[in-house]
Amino acid sequence: MQNNKQIGMSLASKAPMAVLICAVIFLLLFLCSAINLANLLLALSVGVLSAVLLLAYWHGRGGSYFILGLAAPMLSILFSELPDFWALGWVINGFFCGFAILLWLFMLKNSQD
Repeated sequence: MQNNKQIGMSLASKAPMAVLICAVIFLLLFLCSAINLANLLLALSVGVLSAVLLLAYWHGRGGSYFILGLAAPMLSILFSELPDFWALGWVINGFFCGFAILLWLFMLKNSQD
């Protein structure tokens, strides 16, 4: 069984592919609907927040970080304007893109150490 720090690095190693997949989905969403920049920025920042909280948990900071990290995506849903289904797609993909970007940066930082 992997320890908690290895779980974080295991996920981080998949982050570049996740960012690429998110970019493709963003392109498809852009072809189908208009972008709401405020929703996208909120979703990206909440994705980063969730990744930070879960990394803190995986590095032994305590179980409350796990709960907060899992609850963070609700922030992007609660505070976004969602006039249609496509807007929800932007928010969900933005969250995962923000999460993957932070994990990628985490991987780059730890590969230099």
